[in-house]
Amino acid sequence: MSYTSLIHAPWRAEPDNDTSMPDAWCQASELLPRVDAWRVWLEGQPKGRWLLFEPDPAAFTAALLALWETGRSAGLASDDRDETMTHLTQQVDGRIQGAPPPAASTPPPPLAIDAQTEAVVLYTSGSTGEPAMHAKSFEQLANELNCHAELWPMEHHAVISQVSHQHIYGLLTGILRPLCHGIPFCGADSRYPEPMAARLGEARATNRQPLLVSSPPQLSRLPEHIDWQSSAPWQVLSSGAPLSRADARRCEQLFQAPVIEIYGSTETGGIAWRRQSQSAAWQPLPGVETRETDGLLELRSPFLPREYQPPGRWWPQQDRIETCTEGFRLLGRADRVAKVAGKRISLTAIEGHLTQLSQVEAAHCCDLDRRDGRIGVVVALPGDQAPWDHEVRRQLIRQMREQLSTLLEAVAIPRYWRFVEQIPTNRQGKLDRAEIQRLFADLDNERSARWLGESTNGEGQCCITLEVPERLCYLEGHFTDFPLVPGVVLVQWAVEHARRSFNEPVEFRGVERLKFQKVVRPGQRLVLSLTRKADSIGFSYDSPQGRHAAGRIRLAAERLNG
Repeated sequence: MSYTSLIHAPWRAEPDNDTSMPDAWCQASELLPRVDAWRVWLEGQPKGRWLLFEPDPAAFTAALLALWETGRSAGLASDDRDETMTHLTQQVDGRIQGAPPPAASTPPPPLAIDAQTEAVVLYTSGSTGEPAMHAKSFEQLANELNCHAELWPMEHHAVISQVSHQHIYGLLTGILRPLCHGIPFCGADSRYPEPMAARLGEARATNRQPLLVSSPPQLSRLPEHIDWQSSAPWQVLSSGAPLSRADARRCEQLFQAPVIEIYGSTETGGIAWRRQSQSAAWQPLPGVETRETDGLLELRSPFLPREYQPPGRWWPQQDRIETCTEGFRLLGRADRVAKVAGKRISLTAIEGHLTQLSQVEAAHCCDLDRRDGRIGVVVALPGDQAPWDHEVRRQLIRQMREQLSTLLEAVAIPRYWRFVEQIPTNRQGKLDRAEIQRLFADLDNERSARWLGESTNGEGQCCITLEVPERLCYLEGHFTDFPLVPGVVLVQWAVEHARRSFNEPVEFRGVERLKFQKVVRPGQRLVLSLTRKADSIGFSYDSPQGRHAAGRIRLAAERLNG
C-alpha cells in the first residue's frame, strides 16, 4: 500500500496483511475488528472528548481509531497517576480504557474525517506547573505526517518505537506514520535494548527495513555487546531533546544507519531536523519558516493551528538560536521549562512543591545540560538542618524524593541535590548563575570538593562550606574498607580556595603548624575557614564533630616582596 493521508483513513484503505510478521507486531487489518467492537460500544455514549491512556500500542490504536470514526476526539494523558487522571477526568466527556466488550451488533459505517475538527488533545507541564492543553486538528497531524513522508519515504518497512504514543512524537512516528504507509508497527515492549534488538531481527527476517523511533536517554545507553549490525535499523529517529554529538556518532557506528534528530514541541509540532554526522545545524522541516529575533526563535508552520498564523504573524519561542548558512544552532532555553526524557518539565513547579516542605526555605531547579538529561536542584535549609554526613544526606534526599513522587513523574524528580543555607545571589539580589553552576562543578571534576557557599567575615577572612563527593578520585585505595580524604588533599583544597576567594595568585613555600585531628569521610560536610595575613594564610576545617584539620600556608618570598 502506498502512502495515504491521515484525512482519508488509511487504516481502511486496503490494509496490509503480512502473515509472516510475528505476533509482536500490529497491522491495521488485525486491528479493525477491535475498532468496530469499540464503535458498537460507543453508540449512545456522549460525544465530545474522551480520555485515553493505554500503554499497549495495539489497544491504544484500536481505541483511538474508534473515537475518530465515531466523531470523537481523544485526550491523551501523559501518565496514569491518580492525581493526573482525577484532574483530567473533569475536563472530558468520557473515558475509554481496557479491551472492547464483544460486539452485539454491526456498527454503522465509520464517519468521514473532517480535517478541521479536533483529533487529539495533549497535556504538558506549563511554565507554572499547571498542565497545559494542546489541541491538534486532523489537518495539523496530516500536514506533519505528509512532511515526514516527503523527507523519509517508506514502503516495505516496519516501525519499532521505544517512546510513548501518549506524546506527540511517539504518536506521529510510532503509530500514525505506519498506519499511513500501511506497514506493521511493533506492539510489544521495546523500551530496553534486548527486546528492541529482537524486534529489529524479526523485521529483518521478514525482509523489511526497520525504522527505530527512539530518544536520547535510550540511545545514550546502548550496550556494545549486542550484535547490532546483523539486525541494524534502516534509519533511527530521535526526539525529545538534542542528542549529544558523541552519542549520535556512536549510534551511527553501532547501527551503520543514519541517526536523524527531530526538534520541536507538543505545541508547535516538528520544527527542524538534523543528522549530526553531516552537520550540527538544524534545518527547518518542509513548509516551516524560521527566523531569529533578539536571539530567540520565531516560526511559521503548517503544524500550528490556523488561528495562530494570521498573515504576517510569526510565532515566538523560548529557544535561543544562532543562524548559520546550514540553518540554525540551538543555544538553550530562555524560559523555566526543561525537557527531560522528552517531557516538558516545569522547573518552577518543582521549586513550588519543594518549598511546601516544612524544612525547605527556598529551592532553585536548573537544567545542567548533562548527558543523562536529568536536572539539579539547590535547596536552602536552616543551618542546623543541613546534612553533615553521607547517611543523613542520603536519608534527606530519599525523604524529599518520596514526597515529590506523589506529585511528579519519576523523570521530573531532580537527580542532583545541593543543600545550602541560602540560594546564591549577586549584589543586586538576583540569582547568580555562575555560582549556581559552581555548586555542581564537582560533577565534571572528580578531584574537587563540592562547593556549597561562601561568606566573608571582614577583610582577609572567609568561610567556605564544602562537601566531600562520594566519587572523589582521591578516595580510591585510601582505604578500601574505610575510605578517607588524604591530608595532603585538604591542604591542596585550602590553597585552591584561598586563590579564588582572595582573588589573587597565592604562591606558597610550605605548610607549618599542620594538625590532623579528625578523619574526613566521603559525604562529610565541612566549613573551611581562611584567614589572610601578610606572610601566610591560616586555614582550618570544622564540622559539628569538631576540628578536623588546621595549618598555616607560608607565602613565597617573591609574593611578600611584591
